[in-house]
Amino acid sequence: MDPYAPPLSPALPADDQRLAMREIVVGWERLRLLYNAILAVPGLLVLSAMTGEYGMPALTAVLSAVFVAVGANLCFLLGPLAELYLRGIFRRGQPLGRGRWLLFGSGTLLSLFLFVLTYSQMTMGWP
Repeated sequence: MDPYAPPLSPALPADDQRLAMREIVVGWERLRLLYNAILAVPGLLVLSAMTGEYGMPALTAVLSAVFVAVGANLCFLLGPLAELYLRGIFRRGQPLGRGRWLLFGSGTLLSLFLFVLTYSQMTMGWP
């Protein structure tokens, strides 16, 4: 035990901390595959609407889609970051249980809402 550690330091030893970090990273990277698969469907619909109905050049639409995909995956990082902080502050490093799925589901729904908002803006001509 470290005599210089603050009294509220994490209860997990260093090996357990590394295992907890690995579990967070591996768990969220598996969820990233599901996240991208879920968002690919509305993404392809918006992409086809942009090129078909609105006459956007295919290269411009694909570059826009790549930009949106990178942005969506950067936003995805908020999930593991939130879990890291929740586990570190409230759970002393212990797993969240179903909390990961709650974080994942709420973030995915927010991302889907942004696709719906984008498509609505395109079809209704909102400013």
